[in-house]
Amino acid sequence: MELTMNKKNNNKILQATDHLVSGESFSIHWDPVHRRAWTEVENLDSLDVYYESSDYISHRSKPDSLISLLYVWSRGFMLTYKHALLKKHLQPNCHLLDIGCGTGSFLAFMSKKGFKVSGIERNVKARSICLESNIDVQATEAELHPESFDAISLWHVLEHLPHPENSINKYRNLLKPAGLLVVAVPNFESHDSKHYQQDWAALDVPRHLWHFTSKGLIKSAKGVGFDLIKKRALGLDVFYICYLSEKHRGKSFPFLRGTLKGVWFSLKAFFTGKHSSCVYIFMKQPP
Repeated sequence: MELTMNKKNNNKILQATDHLVSGESFSIHWDPVHRRAWTEVENLDSLDVYYESSDYISHRSKPDSLISLLYVWSRGFMLTYKHALLKKHLQPNCHLLDIGCGTGSFLAFMSKKGFKVSGIERNVKARSICLESNIDVQATEAELHPESFDAISLWHVLEHLPHPENSINKYRNLLKPAGLLVVAVPNFESHDSKHYQQDWAALDVPRHLWHFTSKGLIKSAKGVGFDLIKKRALGLDVFYICYLSEKHRGKSFPFLRGTLKGVWFSLKAFFTGKHSSCVYIFMKQPP
């Protein structure tokens, strides 16, 4: 297992707290070979309990607070952005697989735009919401056939998977020739990451097992047969991350503070490219 092997490298750089569920503390280490950091987790099989929270917004279908309402509004805006990004590279009738599809909002949106859509979602509650909306969703990729999809997307999912290179290679086998792999992850080298350090909300330990840099992710994807064709910022993510990070620090008026800092970090990233999170579009290399 990749996490087990990496424990031989004890370059500890941070000690972060799980603010969502347990309040436990987890060590984060740097891997210079893969140019990414990783969260030390003793038992990967026990991680499911760390997702059992009413505050885990990605598994909600309806907003129940001002923040979750803003989250749903921004998600609607980002759905339009994601579609605009992908339609430049895909025909409308393409078959799209979304890994970790949550309650299926992205798939439902893309279906309305003419795409054939399927999803993978382990969470039972989220998967049931997809099925109620007549979205084709399964718990695992086990029954999927090789070269069945024109595109596979992972929107803030790869950082949760125990074996990223193995997973990327698996998705490569599911893609048709010249198929696209779309990966969105937080940027461990972003300005907000450097500012908040162990309080950076996008660490999200222990759910985020990996903390990617752009160079590290591109290197990993290339190593298993993908070429990068586009990289873009997910511009709204920084505001939500800064808001949560301010809460983690126990600051007053976290929403206002997070908004102001989000504006500042966005301005800096405009010149440096070090955005809070980015989406990468990779193309499957020929054999």
